[in-house]
Amino acid sequence: MLWQIRSFPKCRYHLFLSHSQEDRDGLVRPLAERLTASGISPWLDEADYNYGRSSWESLQDAVLASRHVVFFVTDAMLQSARGWCVLELAYAEILDANLQGRGGRLAHAFLPLFLVEQGDPRLPRTVWQAVRDRGHFMPRGSTASTQVWCEQEIQNFLRREQQKCNEVNESCRVDDLLVGEIDRPPGLLVRVTRFQPRRIR
Repeated sequence: MLWQIRSFPKCRYHLFLSHSQEDRDGLVRPLAERLTASGISPWLDEADYNYGRSSWESLQDAVLASRHVVFFVTDAMLQSARGWCVLELAYAEILDANLQGRGGRLAHAFLPLFLVEQGDPRLPRTVWQAVRDRGHFMPRGSTASTQVWCEQEIQNFLRREQQKCNEVNESCRVDDLLVGEIDRPPGLLVRVTRFQPRRIR
């Protein structure tokens, strides 16, 4: 059965970090520590996974409790074309579809970060091909480390989304019809007009 979002809880995390297990030690865990140190709250499965429920329900809850989902599209992720990351992308796309208003997009749910070559022949055979225009590829020959590049991309994305949140909030102050439309699923109005769990620097 298709996951249906009937209400939006308060976001407890800025980011859900979707990654291959092979990338956890060398990239994702150290990056999560860097993000936390800069005031950004990441959800990382090894620390925040909700045990005692089915994996599907736990992932749905985690995606919904996170303001955004970041995907680390790496060599390891492309080697395992199926798996949890594909399911997490499906949940993120459902969330993204619910962040629409009559004036357009109220927020962007996810950011794919591609740590493979743009011309990688495996990409067109994966689900990541469909979202490549929604993310960024790490430039060839970049002098920044992968962690530093990912952190900068994430911080820039969050700043843009925080500004988008401010704009939606301003629109809602002068447009009662927009407020009525956004307020239909409980919690959506708060999600798109307040940058939860907290504003970033």
